[in-house]
Amino acid sequence: MDSDSDLELSPETLRALQQVMKEQQEQQDRFDQLRQQAEERFDAAQESSADGAEKSGRDLRGITMDYFREDWQLSQFWYSDETSEKLAQEILNNTDANSIVCCISSPTAYVKLMSMNPPNTNNLFLFEFDTRFDVYGRQFIHYDYSKPEDFRLSEELKGSVDMIVVDPPFLSEECLTKTLQTVRFLLKNGGKVVLCTGLVMVEIAKKDGLELTTFHPGHQNGLSNDFRCYVNYKSEQFPLQD
Repeated sequence: MDSDSDLELSPETLRALQQVMKEQQEQQDRFDQLRQQAEERFDAAQESSADGAEKSGRDLRGITMDYFREDWQLSQFWYSDETSEKLAQEILNNTDANSIVCCISSPTAYVKLMSMNPPNTNNLFLFEFDTRFDVYGRQFIHYDYSKPEDFRLSEELKGSVDMIVVDPPFLSEECLTKTLQTVRFLLKNGGKVVLCTGLVMVEIAKKDGLELTTFHPGHQNGLSNDFRCYVNYKSEQFPLQD
């Protein structure tokens, strides 16, 4: 039998493969365009802080989680829209235009926040390992939890962050412990923290003054672990569990 014929794809398979490749290229083109826009936004902000911030906010509102498919190898489990909106609203309820906010390993909450017309997008930062999110330009900080205090703008942000929403990527004591080291490094005195992680992490969370709430974060595609929310302040949306 001709060996070349063994490698021939059926017309149906070939069409399906071509469609997948087309979608991948379209997504890559979209990311390239967004990265270019991010560079232009930063340049505009440098030239005129007020006009640049306004333009930045308009541009970033158009990004949704539809751009980003979950990568389970990176332990990515996107929040449901209801959960991401609650987390974003919690940030808006507790901050103002002068507040510095960081979302650590919680891109769903960050993307939702940026779509809700926050007062100053230049003060909102996403710490994330997945470099697809560099479409947010300077607001994206590449973050590896195994290096808790080694990241871009570390000295600028140290001890200056008013509020942090954090969702460690792995349900392990090591991951949570090192991620909370980052939280302590960034947080200013009296700063607020919302932690989303498993119930099994309750004792580690308590060591950092984080108390269990009644809120159960939900995920788009479900998650078998008992996932919970912890805070270090009094929250109307997320009351403490009795």
